[in-house]
Amino acid sequence: MSEAGRAPRSGSAGPHRCLCVSARGHRRLRVCAAMAMLCLAGGPEARARSPAPPVAAADTIPIEGQPPYLVPTLEAGLGTIVTRIAGNTGAPTTPLAGVWGTDTRHVYSNQQPWNSDQSLLIIENREGGSPTPLILDGNTYEPLFAPCPGAGLFDYRWHPARTHPHELINVSGDGRTLSWFDVTTCTRTRVWTLPVTVNYGIGSGTGNPSQAGRFVALGNEQGMFVVDMDPQPPLPPYPAVRIGPLYAFPPCSLSVTFPTNCAIGMLSISPTGRYVDLKYSGGDDTTTDLHRIYDVDPQTLALSPHVMSGSAMRCGSFATRPNGWVFPLKHADLTTDPSDGGEDVLVGGRACPGASIGRVVKVRLRDGAVTALTDPLNEAPVSHVSTRNTARPGWAYVSYFRAPGKRFSAEIVAVNLDGSHQVERYAHSHGLTPGCYRCEAHPVPSPDGKRVLFASNWALDCGDSCGAASEVRDYVAQFPEVPRPPPGPTSFDLEGAFPNPSPAEPLVAYSLGDQVPARLELVDLLGRVVLRRELGEPGPGRHTAVLDAGHVPQGIYWLRLVQAGRTASARVVLLR
Repeated sequence: MSEAGRAPRSGSAGPHRCLCVSARGHRRLRVCAAMAMLCLAGGPEARARSPAPPVAAADTIPIEGQPPYLVPTLEAGLGTIVTRIAGNTGAPTTPLAGVWGTDTRHVYSNQQPWNSDQSLLIIENREGGSPTPLILDGNTYEPLFAPCPGAGLFDYRWHPARTHPHELINVSGDGRTLSWFDVTTCTRTRVWTLPVTVNYGIGSGTGNPSQAGRFVALGNEQGMFVVDMDPQPPLPPYPAVRIGPLYAFPPCSLSVTFPTNCAIGMLSISPTGRYVDLKYSGGDDTTTDLHRIYDVDPQTLALSPHVMSGSAMRCGSFATRPNGWVFPLKHADLTTDPSDGGEDVLVGGRACPGASIGRVVKVRLRDGAVTALTDPLNEAPVSHVSTRNTARPGWAYVSYFRAPGKRFSAEIVAVNLDGSHQVERYAHSHGLTPGCYRCEAHPVPSPDGKRVLFASNWALDCGDSCGAASEVRDYVAQFPEVPRPPPGPTSFDLEGAFPNPSPAEPLVAYSLGDQVPARLELVDLLGRVVLRRELGEPGPGRHTAVLDAGHVPQGIYWLRLVQAGRTASARVVLLR
C-alpha cells in the first residue's frame, strides 16, 4: 500500500487516497490497518453517502483504555481518532499557569465551544481547577489563556460570524445586561440594558443567537422578547437600540395534573431569525419536552404563536392544538435543512410516549411536519442532539445512552437530515452516567463538522485503564484527514501529511512556485523545531517527500514549509 514516490491524486480510487508509509511496529500496524479499512470504504466522504443498514443485533462496544492527555488514540472498529484534551487532576495547565480540576469539560451540547474560525476552544475547569473558564488552542488543544479579570462572563456563546471570531455574546449574572466581549482585547464591544431581568442567561442556558449573530431571544417565566444586536440598513446601526416588545406568557395551563408547572427549559431564536422556539418542562408525560413555535415580526420583532398544519404529528392532548405546538423533542437543537430549501428545523430525541418512529426526529418549524431520521429497529435511547455544525449543515450529531443489546449503545454519531437514515459513527463514550449528568457525553461538533467534542469519565468498557468515575474530562473524535484537491501548478502551498494521524514516516504533499531552495520543518507546541529536512530546489509544481520522524515522540505538531521567506503550515499528529 506504500507508494512513497508518488503523490496522492485528487479523485482517484484505491491506494492513492490513503497512504501508510513504513508501518514498522505493532502500534503502527494497527493504525495502518484502520487506515486501510477507511480507505477501502472511501474515507469519511463515503461514510456520509452510505446509509447505516438496519441491524437487529447489538453493536459491540470495544474495550478501550482512557487515552493519555493530548495523545491521539485509535478508536477500535470505527477508524476514528480520539484525543483527550483535558489533563490529569492536579497537573499544571502548562504553558498557562494553573491546575486541572476534576470536572474539565464543555458546558452543553447546544453551546458551541469552538469560536467561528475554530482557532479557540473554551471549556470549564471546575472542582479544584483554575483558571475557569479556560481557553484552549482550537487545533492543538494547548491551554492559551483565561478570560480577563472583570469580564463578567456568566452565560455566553461565541459570536457565530467569522467577522467576530474573538467575541463572546454574554448575559450578566444579574440578568440585566447583554454584551459582546472580545477575549483577546479585554473589551466590551457592544452593551445593552435589558427591559426585564432574564432567567439564566441566553434561553435558560440552552439558547443560541441566530446564525449570522444578529438576533437573540431572551426571557423569564413571565415573558420573552427579541434583541436585534446588529441592525441592518435601512435601520440605524448599533449603538441604536432595537429590542422587540415583551410577549407576556398566558397563565399556566399546560397540564390538568400539574396546571402551574410551566417552567421554561429552552428559549432560542431560530437560525434565520424568523421564529422563536420555546420549550416547556411541564409535569406530565406530554408536556415534559413540549415545544411551542412563535413568529417574529420582521418589522417590530413582536412575537405571536405560529399556526402549524392541522395534519402535522403532535402528541397526547396537544395532538389537536396547531397554534404553535409541535411534536415533543428532548435535548433538541435548531438548524437549517439544506435538503429542504434551508428551512428552519428542530432536531432532537423522540419524546412522545407510545411513539414508534425512529428516536432521532426532525420537526420543520414552518408547518410542524415530522421526519424520523433514524431506523427505530433495536435503536438505543437518545441522550443529546447538537447541530452546532453551522458550516456543515444537513447533519445532526447525536449521543446515545448505554443500552446493552441495542444498536448505537453508548455511541456518538452524526445523522443526515434528509431522512435517508445515513449515519456517520464517531466514537463510543465510555461514560458511567447514572446519577452524574456532567458525565454524559453532550456531544457538540466543530463549526465545520469535522470534529466532535464529548465529555466522559471513561469508567466503562475500559479494561484495566479506566478513569475515575468522579473525574470528567473532554475528548475530541475525528476521522483521519484525507488529501484535498491539488493546488494550481505555480502556487506555494502545503497540502499536509498523509495519512494524518500518521506513523513515523508520513508522506508530505506540497507545491512551489519558484526554483529556489525549500525545506520542511516539524515544530512542537512550544515552538521548537524538532526536525528539519532540506528539499533542495525541486522547482515549480507539485511535489511529495517522505518525512522521517521516527525519532520524534508521538503527539501533535505543526508541519511547516519554508521557501524564500514564505511559510505555510499544517497540523500533523504522529502515532506510534
